[in-house]
Amino acid sequence: MKIHEEKPKEQLINELNQLRERVAQLKEAVVDHLTGLYSKPHFFDLAQHEFVRARRFDRPLSVIMLDIDELNYINESYGHSVGDQVLSTVADRCKTNVRYVDILGRYGGEEFVILLPEADIEKAQQIAERVRRFVAETPIPTQSGSITVTVSLGVADLTKDTPNIPALIDRIEKAIHFAKQEGGDRVETA
Repeated sequence: MKIHEEKPKEQLINELNQLRERVAQLKEAVVDHLTGLYSKPHFFDLAQHEFVRARRFDRPLSVIMLDIDELNYINESYGHSVGDQVLSTVADRCKTNVRYVDILGRYGGEEFVILLPEADIEKAQQIAERVRRFVAETPIPTQSGSITVTVSLGVADLTKDTPNIPALIDRIEKAIHFAKQEGGDRVETA
């Protein structure tokens, strides 16, 4: 009786290539390839876990959303490859200016979201302001030369009236809208 049947080499190579393709698909579902931040669906999975934990143990939880000011202008003026460099660099600057426990995700085209476990609104405002300053004060080197970029940020914290993460995000989006109307390059609290 033969327990283990050997597969032909070609079949093994084919199966290995299929596995590699599947791993790439799974990675893409978790991480945004351009920024290295979590994808929006994966961010929301992690955020939901932190939301439940914060509610259960009555702990602070805050969220920052960041929108790159004038990214469409950069794309139109310098090209999308420069816009991609800006997105990637701003994402790196966010990573540099947050705590190890914070969770960063790409929310939309030029929007990032940062979940701050164990951070009250004051701490979230400090982190948002630190990110805003670092992005604005340090030009981004690109293939078309250095570009100064600014960001608008919205900040909100978990309150007793916050039913879920999407409701918290809705509050933040209103704060960002206000920041943009006021000229951008600012932090607004929801």
